Amino acid sequence: MNYLYLDIETCPVTFDGYFEKEEEERQKLINPVDSKVIAIGLKEKDKDSVILIGENEKELLEKFWNYFKDFKTKYPVFRIVGFNIKSFDISFLVTRSFINRVKIQHFSLKEILDLRDYITCFRYGKSRGTLKEFGEAIGVSLIDDIDGSMVAELCHKKDYASIEKYLLKDMELTEEVHKVTMELNIDKIRQY
Repeated sequence: MNYLYLDIETCPVTFDGYFEKEEEERQKLINPVDSKVIAIGLKEKDKDSVILIGENEKELLEKFWNYFKDFKTKYPVFRIVGFNIKSFDISFLVTRSFINRVKIQHFSLKEILDLRDYITCFRYGKSRGTLKEFGEAIGVSLIDDIDGSMVAELCHKKDYASIEKYLLKDMELTEEVHKVTMELNIDKIRQY
């Protein structure tokens, strides 16, 4: 099987009043209407990551869909792998593509392997755990001084190098967690 690991980073469309808001209010802005894609991490199995990053969201999205088109052409049988990818990354990319009028590449949700769904056996709810928590639970720790809650501030400062560093670590952790799910046959669970 051919795997394409995917992770995105987002930040608010506008920072007007953002830093004055309480954390709970900031969290409400993490949606594809009030936030935009600032970075897209792509990684083919056992290859180096490709990070698309910058302020021109339309260009990032076009590059992503072109990359995906080339990947699908090269590997007709594949899975897109990520953590919380169905409810966040993929839906965010599609909605932001709609807003930016960027033509997407077709795909099926059956081609998406959401690690969060599999690790929790498709349990739903807020207590499901994060990628970092699951990684640490199985002894895969990629300690860093940056976490996802800091991306908006880094974006505001235009510190793209730190965002890229963080995203590279997330891509590495995603691939490691996926390897463990395959070793344990967890990726073979079927919801229906």
